[in-house]
Amino acid sequence: MFQQNSFSKIIPLLDKTRHKGQNGKIASIGGSFEYTGAPYYAAISSLKGGGDLAYIYCTKSAAIPIKSYSPECIVYPYLLEDGEEQQLENSINKLLSSTQIMHSLVIGPGLGRGQITSKILEELFKQNNSIKILDADALWHISQKQNKLIKIIQEKSNQFILTPNAMEIKRLLEYFDIEYFKPDYDSINVLNDQDVNYKQIGIDNGYPGLMAELSRKLNNVIIVSKGQNDIITNGKVGYAVYIEGSKKRCGGQGDILSGLIGLYSYWSQDQKVDKIDGCILGSVVTRKAAKMASNKEHYSLTTPKIIDHIGDALYSFVSDQ
Repeated sequence: MFQQNSFSKIIPLLDKTRHKGQNGKIASIGGSFEYTGAPYYAAISSLKGGGDLAYIYCTKSAAIPIKSYSPECIVYPYLLEDGEEQQLENSINKLLSSTQIMHSLVIGPGLGRGQITSKILEELFKQNNSIKILDADALWHISQKQNKLIKIIQEKSNQFILTPNAMEIKRLLEYFDIEYFKPDYDSINVLNDQDVNYKQIGIDNGYPGLMAELSRKLNNVIIVSKGQNDIITNGKVGYAVYIEGSKKRCGGQGDILSGLIGLYSYWSQDQKVDKIDGCILGSVVTRKAAKMASNKEHYSLTTPKIIDHIGDALYSFVSDQ
């Protein structure tokens, strides 16, 4: 029997009676001519983090490169690029039909910013009821003026989780005419030390208060603000993840985080636990894996090395008795 520490309500047991897919069917929606690595990092991280099946929905120009990275991800070239508008209805129908079985969708890594993509996102947001993690270019699309995506997020906020970096936060705040200021992590008001890795924090003022205000503008959507400490809030409660990650900021670590949050938010929902707990677990595992890889690779650290340590990072929260 496995004894699990503070994340025991989320992490499923390794049980031979479970069937394929029960531990998570996660889709990464992104991948374009310019960007093929990001959606792969998100998808493979969900597998290394304990998921069973990983799917990638990308453009035709990205499909062959992504397929060549690994045989472990199922790749569908259902996304379109500008100039392929005549295929829009067929593409949307394929995407909606195929993603119905997914437990969560990680939308944005390598997605691109074409106008046709916004139309696809609008239908996906409206008609798909899976958990949806928005990262990278998906956050760019929703922050553009005169788009219909924000309204859908507000109406279905319990289905969405946003994982913005500093620049993406600035765009979202600008959309709502809220002034941005830099976080002062030293002044964060700690309310309760739940764990050595994360702490409950006040969200009445300071940077956590700014993130809580943004969350409330989006009808209490969960926001995972990436930074020196990841600040996680749904506008009602807030947490800061304090565990140290890597000192080298190689590209792709945000894709790992979004993939793991896609998986762990599903685990939380499956166990009838608040999805914010899955976001905390995703942040902690990402940082712990990065620290393990950094201790070994130092200046040579790259994202694939971090991905190699995700399993050990997760398993460190599970002890065999």
